[in-house]
Amino acid sequence: MNILIINQPPFNRGDESAHKGLIRTLLKRFPDANIKVMHEAWLSESYRQYAVKDKRVEYFSEQQGCIKFPRFRNHDVFTNHTCLWKWHPTYRWTERIYKWADVVVCAPGGICMGGFQDWNHLYHLRLAQLFKRPLAYYGRSFGPFPTETERNRQFKKISLDMLHYFGYLSIRDHKTELLADELNIPYISTIDSAFLDSPKVEIPYELKSVVGDKPYMVFVPNYLLWHYAYKGRISHETVINFYCKVMNEIWAANPELNILMLPQLFCGREYALNDVELFRDLAKAKNDSRIIITADCYSSDIQQTLISKAKYVIGARYHSIVFALNQAVPCIALSYEHKMAGLLETLGKTEWCIEFSKTLDSEENQEKCLEQIRKLIPSLKPDTDAQKKAKLIAQKGMDKFVEFVQKTQAGG
Repeated sequence: MNILIINQPPFNRGDESAHKGLIRTLLKRFPDANIKVMHEAWLSESYRQYAVKDKRVEYFSEQQGCIKFPRFRNHDVFTNHTCLWKWHPTYRWTERIYKWADVVVCAPGGICMGGFQDWNHLYHLRLAQLFKRPLAYYGRSFGPFPTETERNRQFKKISLDMLHYFGYLSIRDHKTELLADELNIPYISTIDSAFLDSPKVEIPYELKSVVGDKPYMVFVPNYLLWHYAYKGRISHETVINFYCKVMNEIWAANPELNILMLPQLFCGREYALNDVELFRDLAKAKNDSRIIITADCYSSDIQQTLISKAKYVIGARYHSIVFALNQAVPCIALSYEHKMAGLLETLGKTEWCIEFSKTLDSEENQEKCLEQIRKLIPSLKPDTDAQKKAKLIAQKGMDKFVEFVQKTQAGG
């Protein structure tokens, strides 16, 4: 059986873990499968670091011609006139790749059909529809769909068309499930595909020497000025000052702990996409030897292994919370998107979630958040029940995917 993976988000250790969880599980459930992961050429370094090393898995870049005509392809997605794609210079190459696949899988990842309105994401989904391939949308969140502009409304219309086309749609959080119910879209309840995997690896020697022997907690801030919910509303100084106050709360409760910062983003070319730069600014502002920053070159497997040894995690990035739950480590989620709140709601751990989307807007909101952190830290205890529940949900979602594949293979 041939499986084509499309729309894999790059340069993010969280998305790497979701990718590895999915690919490793597919190889176990379909031992005779051939898997191809298609990406744009400029993403090669990301995929080199993501790669699952197995002879049955191939990573290859989309032909350059496919990405040199954005107006051409966006017009077709925009107007729904996909017949024009037949005049695209790389149409035959694209057709051959998609028709090679028995099943096309949209990789797990972020909210590309929603606030970010990723037209490139829709383009690759529409190709699968054009070539009449069985299409799975695996372990995603989507929405909300703004409708203020004509372009917003057209994006929503095409997204809804695709959501109804999917032969298999699994949703990774409760908030998105509520939206799917409202839109009358059938789906399978699942959870982030990182929970399909339980990585524990050897920590490289040079990293061991950086982390040291002292007990630590893991703190993963998020710059957030890149995000549509915060863009243009807050300043760099506000972000730095608030996260410094969070570290004050950590040390007020646990002065003996080092604070280990694990960058989720890597290869970032600008500040907003470079966790290490943010972490360095925070370390400079605090000037405290208890802050430890790891390089951005260490895999999601290594990050999860480090988190498994932490006392607790405070994270403003979604997968820092996924990693903690997957390793049965207590955590506090600073929830700036509904995917974080939805995950903890699914697992019955809403008490670990702090609504963060408007926290930085005012001193009053910041103080409320800090007070919640202050109260939560002493109550944090490991929870294997949440871990077990997450893994059970993940496996059930994969079972349903296997049924979908078997049905397509049988001509159903």
